[in-house]
Amino acid sequence: MALLEVAGLSAGYLKLTVLRDVSFSVAPGEFVSIIGHNGAGKTTLARSILGVVPPRAGRVRFAGTDLTGRPPSANVAQGIALVPQERAVFPNLTVTDNLELVGTRKALHAGYAERLAQVHELFPVLKERSRQLAGTMSGGEQRMLAVGIALMQAPRLLMLDEPSLGLAPVLVQQVMERVGQINRLRGVAILLIEQNVRAALNACTRACVMKLGRIVYDGAPAPLHDRAELLKYF
Repeated sequence: MALLEVAGLSAGYLKLTVLRDVSFSVAPGEFVSIIGHNGAGKTTLARSILGVVPPRAGRVRFAGTDLTGRPPSANVAQGIALVPQERAVFPNLTVTDNLELVGTRKALHAGYAERLAQVHELFPVLKERSRQLAGTMSGGEQRMLAVGIALMQAPRLLMLDEPSLGLAPVLVQQVMERVGQINRLRGVAILLIEQNVRAALNACTRACVMKLGRIVYDGAPAPLHDRAELLKYF
């Protein structure tokens, strides 16, 4: 059974339809990258899965449960976490306070210390800077903290929207390596939304290309390393 199933999903804003009959799935423990130009509908897809953008048609199912029309908070509690491309930390709180704010909620209290240790293992800088205000950290460090906050929610599916945005190449590599570890070592399914095609294809086990609100390719990432083949879908 697929962990995430998206079937015939259409969504948008006001009179603008952004997603058009999108269908794909993510298996438990799978690493799927969604790539495409800016404006292709990638971010809207993530927000629709989480429930931030209500669908106009189609269905979203997670672990056999229909999520369509449910509030985002219920979907997060179900096991979905999203790291948005915009700043996703509380700048006036310390690193530890940011992590505790999510991890010590009543529903997540059990296992808090273990998850915190896992986050520190993945991102040692967060342990080193535990008392530093999040807003004074570099962009790459804030991105790592945002991923750590998501992991404190004990997700079964982690969605990341443009985690490489604005980062230097060396930091992009570090972030992608950590995301790969989350997938391989923790068994968390990953849905990576990226404009950085090379980084996305190198990280995933399956790739989807979005164009004008539709998925035009869904398959192995290997063929897309050929530029001529990739350009057929862009």
